[in-house]
Amino acid sequence: MATYLNLPPNGRRLIHDLAPFGLPEIPYLAAQNLPFSAPGLPTHTHMERMEINHIIKGERVYCVGGEACHLRGNHVFITWPHELHGSGSYLHGRGLHFWMQAVIPKPGSPFLGFNAERAEPLLAALWGIPRRHFRADPGMRDIYARILVLCRQGPSALASLEVSALLTQWFLLLAASALNELDDRITPDIAKALELMSRAPDAHLAIDDLAEAACLSESRFKGKFREQLGMPPGEYLLRRRTETAANMLIDSGKSLTEIALGLGFSSGQHFSVTFKKFFGQSPLTWARTQEADGLSSQTSDEAGLYQDKPEFRPWIDANGQLHGYVHKSHRGIHPGY
Repeated sequence: MATYLNLPPNGRRLIHDLAPFGLPEIPYLAAQNLPFSAPGLPTHTHMERMEINHIIKGERVYCVGGEACHLRGNHVFITWPHELHGSGSYLHGRGLHFWMQAVIPKPGSPFLGFNAERAEPLLAALWGIPRRHFRADPGMRDIYARILVLCRQGPSALASLEVSALLTQWFLLLAASALNELDDRITPDIAKALELMSRAPDAHLAIDDLAEAACLSESRFKGKFREQLGMPPGEYLLRRRTETAANMLIDSGKSLTEIALGLGFSSGQHFSVTFKKFFGQSPLTWARTQEADGLSSQTSDEAGLYQDKPEFRPWIDANGQLHGYVHKSHRGIHPGY
């Protein structure tokens, strides 16, 4: 969609507070087009806010309640007010990510410019969302992108009306999408292309080769692949090759150049640049970390992660116990303090 071209390519976040649009219940609406993997988030909470993450392209993992939820393109992940969550031992994968923090009042309260009576059905639907991880309605992406455009243009009477209407539609689609269990089944035609990728990770496969294996036209194949896997086929293949290479760095005893050329990379340098995009470190640094402590290089202690995330402050109770981290935009005090 054309509006995505307005997103910064260098990984910088777009963050908007919708209070100037007359919507103080949406203090944080954001987007990021991350071109490389980055350290994940420490365990934290957004206090009284619900957070809604929508992965547009790529892969990401969120951990809550001891469970790791693996997301890919067109997946939604929700955390509820006061709920601790983070990235666990996982990196933030590269890709396009939309996310929002919203103060959702209980039914019987005004919301998004509607009075209490008009807002009640929507609020009841939002509080009744039955699951945190599900597939988004495709229309949510375009609505959110339009809101980002309006935010960058700035508030006005007409813009405020449009943002309110778009958010209402977006929340309605969110609530409707959450009623359906996540269905990540791969259709037989796309499965044939995946089998070809798996069977020949070092082959220089073109899109038309994969489309032919799936018995689909190239345009139909690309659309269907992205719908089911959450990313273009070329990026998916590159990710899988890089993951294979990571395992080989530990287990094969081969040199970096041997691994790179064996998996179809044009050179060791090309492989190193690609590897760092997905793992956040050079191949040799990553391998040395594995050998040094036997842990994934993705693993960091929470305090170390916090040092690299100045937007979070520690959540410490009256007894001095650290419970996690809270985004610095929160001014309220958690009841547990």
